[in-house]
Amino acid sequence: MKAACLLPEGGIEHQERDRPSPGAGQVLIAPRMVGICGSDLHYYKDGRIGSWQVRQPHVLGHEFAGVVAGLGEGVTNTRVGDHVAVEPIVPCEECDPCHRGLYNLCPNMRFTGSPHTDGALQEYVNVPARGVHRLPDGMDLALGALVEPTSIAVHAVRRSGIKPGDTVLIIGAGPIGLLILAVALDYGAEAVYSTDVDDGRLELSQSLGATAALNVAGLGSEKILEGLSTGAPDVVFEAVGSPGTLETAVRLVRPGGLVVAVGVNIEERIPFNLMLIQSKEVTVVPIYLGRDAFPEAISLLASGRIDGHKLISHRLPLARTAQAMDIAMGGRAGAVKVMIEVP
Repeated sequence: MKAACLLPEGGIEHQERDRPSPGAGQVLIAPRMVGICGSDLHYYKDGRIGSWQVRQPHVLGHEFAGVVAGLGEGVTNTRVGDHVAVEPIVPCEECDPCHRGLYNLCPNMRFTGSPHTDGALQEYVNVPARGVHRLPDGMDLALGALVEPTSIAVHAVRRSGIKPGDTVLIIGAGPIGLLILAVALDYGAEAVYSTDVDDGRLELSQSLGATAALNVAGLGSEKILEGLSTGAPDVVFEAVGSPGTLETAVRLVRPGGLVVAVGVNIEERIPFNLMLIQSKEVTVVPIYLGRDAFPEAISLLASGRIDGHKLISHRLPLARTAQAMDIAMGGRAGAVKVMIEVP
């Protein structure tokens, strides 16, 4: 079978590999659509995220949907031929967080598409049956590949405790920021503002229902607040992943408000303005992946309550994986969510 492999020294090499067979409790998936995530780009550019480092040829791809091609012993939750989305978190199911249902916080977690577990940029991949979610009949598999990032947005909005009538600001109009926007509106937020430095993405946020979209290039927090007709927001989502934007989020939120840190920083340690947070009594809620959110994410996308097709800007074949990565990393030609089609 064909596989697009990220090399430790950098670059993508297309290799021929043996087709795997599913073991007990596993499902063999034939991926069809794979979304490129910001974490994939970190691995592609830097070869690592925190302590997770690419040390041998590795197959990326954790946002994916495909067709069930085989079942291991004991699998009863799906059938061969089903169209499915796959949750990439593989918890140990034995530790304290797993026993408490916090499987996304499992310290022994494996993650499909991260350096220790090959992902979906290949013709077949084995996954645990627990992570397989059947898609409704007729649902576009490209939308199926959006389920994983949508599940993160759902988890983030749930953790924020947004109530009908709340005002929300989202820093960053990349795929996760745009999906948070759509989910926040679905949860009843009265006003949802989107900020970015890319006018194309800001236009897209408005098409998804943003109250206003602000280009914040070169603007300080005071100038940004002047552009919000409702004043300082109740909740700010940071969906960029940089120390500067996290502090900006704290400056923008109302006193006593909530900041949800969703963006992933490549560094394990970043500066943190504790005095600013204390002086405003701001609550900062960090988000790590998603949890128990795949069914809701599937419903949002399948029903059209989130128009996921608006986010899909490019579709390229597996043979052009390196080009797809370059397009996504450079943000060229209006790139938002770049998808790779696996034959």
